[in-house]
Amino acid sequence: MKLPDAYVGKRFFVGEGKPEILGRGPTEVRGSAYIEGPEIVGDPNKFATPNKFELGGLMASQCENDEMKPKPFYAFIAKTYARIMDFLKVDKLLTTENIKCKIIYAEVIMAKVKNFSIPHPTKKNKNLVYACLEGPENAVYVRGRLKHKDIIILPSEWRKLIDPKSITVSLTPIGAHQDIIVKGIQDYKIVIQAKPGFPIDCYYHVFAERKDVDKLVTEIPSDASL
Repeated sequence: MKLPDAYVGKRFFVGEGKPEILGRGPTEVRGSAYIEGPEIVGDPNKFATPNKFELGGLMASQCENDEMKPKPFYAFIAKTYARIMDFLKVDKLLTTENIKCKIIYAEVIMAKVKNFSIPHPTKKNKNLVYACLEGPENAVYVRGRLKHKDIIILPSEWRKLIDPKSITVSLTPIGAHQDIIVKGIQDYKIVIQAKPGFPIDCYYHVFAERKDVDKLVTEIPSDASL
């Protein structure tokens, strides 16, 4: 049956199901609809695969109706508020001005800057915003104070995490000049030497490049992040 136009004054149901939230009798919600699904909006050829992970109860693709001018660009638009209560999977690109969430799991995050914002610890009605330190490598660090000892023991996980040839050490003497130097690095231990008769007391800062991931490529085509 073909109709040029169809007008439904109350509710429109397709398939089996009892959508009680749409009301009954005097509580029926005018203009409401229920579709059991699956439902396709747009080009059905986009969903020709039998792979269950590429099919859904509601499938939307770009509109192919030439009578609509201008032709819609997006398959789906939600204005004001939209909510996904369980799981969102984006295969290629997600663009947004802001993301507010508790945890983001990702392999690589591309950003102009990477900040954190927390309630200001000393000023009311203010937030404290700090930025991440940037560099041309995927690196980790450890820092601390060495006092009356001559060996910095690196974290045990660094044995599997970092390239030992990439280790660099910065030392800052405390209280007096001690002529402290890095005498050697072996077995993930950094040996420090000072002027004879001077007890070692210094701050240290150790950096190393990760080996569990590929080396950072610092120059890429401008559209590579897409």
